[in-house]
Amino acid sequence: MMLTVTDVGATYVLVLLLFRAPMSDIPWTHTYVLRYSLVAIASLLLIHGAFGTISDEYYYGLELFTVFNTISAYIMILQGKAYLDEDLTEKVAIVTGANAGIGLEIARQLAQMGAHVIFACRSKERAEDAMKQVAATTSSSKLEFMALDVGSLASVRAFADDFLKSKRTLDILVNNAGVNHYRRQETVDGFEAMLGINFLGPFLLTNLLLPALLRADDGRVVNVGSCVMKWATKIPFEDLNTKQNYGTGQAVYNWTKWANYLFTQELHRRYANTALTVNCAHPGLVISNMQKNMLPFLNTLAHWFNWLRPFLQQTGEQGAYTPVFAATCRHLTGGHYLARSEIEELPARFVDADLAKRLWDVACPLVGLPRDYFPTPTLD
Repeated sequence: MMLTVTDVGATYVLVLLLFRAPMSDIPWTHTYVLRYSLVAIASLLLIHGAFGTISDEYYYGLELFTVFNTISAYIMILQGKAYLDEDLTEKVAIVTGANAGIGLEIARQLAQMGAHVIFACRSKERAEDAMKQVAATTSSSKLEFMALDVGSLASVRAFADDFLKSKRTLDILVNNAGVNHYRRQETVDGFEAMLGINFLGPFLLTNLLLPALLRADDGRVVNVGSCVMKWATKIPFEDLNTKQNYGTGQAVYNWTKWANYLFTQELHRRYANTALTVNCAHPGLVISNMQKNMLPFLNTLAHWFNWLRPFLQQTGEQGAYTPVFAATCRHLTGGHYLARSEIEELPARFVDADLAKRLWDVACPLVGLPRDYFPTPTLD
């Protein structure tokens, strides 16, 4: 097998990054960098050397791809220091859907920084199992379960009432819970499930918790979004419940995620002169339970290629990176869409103040709020 100077040099750099990166505080980066290093070594050495008939163009394309991804991973390590050093000892955080996937890892990282984390979930049993996992890996004893079904407006109201009655300040709210259904389903309130769970539930929950959020010195609302919002063509105000043209549901998922970002914009506009910071965070392509709701043939395809998932997708631990960054970075301003722990500029049509206000005005009566709902930071 013939090795070029580029092969040897690239391999040396990759191994150097692997063993010299400041990873002691970020456990997931060990596997993250190792993964890309192995992909790089395999492509640069094994493919090129064992299968010399591959064209130079293909070879150098692989080389550029793998080196770029490894450098990206290293940059993520360096950026990670910015939020893992935060002290959240006196902070209270609520994470919806914290029993699994991205939500569990968001809760874990916040707990690791000292926050009192409330697991807002439907199942007490699953939440308690998740809390045991977090306690075992962080040694945190400040973990709490509160029952919440984001798909039920009554449950959302009961949750908010219980929290406000405790007179506690809320420092961080992460609206993480969400669904993606290929068959149309409805919530107990009669809303199409993705409309109700991905948008209306978090919309109501955030508004009801504003009195506690506004008491915080640096309150944070993080709406977990998705890059698929960029595929949305419109908000279907004429048929928000999608009783017609549901299709595979993907278009509905896309625009409900766009709705989350429009909600982020309008909430930021309304409270821009306060200490509240509101952002929408895209976690990346993440291995999660949500994918079990894909079309059956896609699930079958995913099963066949399951061995590739670690190379193509992030773990929940890695996916939590950007939401946690949005929840903790001291210098971050509000009203943004975040990806890879940085502000991403979106096309103008997605950043539409008039559309955001219209959506707000439509959503308020659907969840039983007046359009001029504007709570203040009181204990009452």
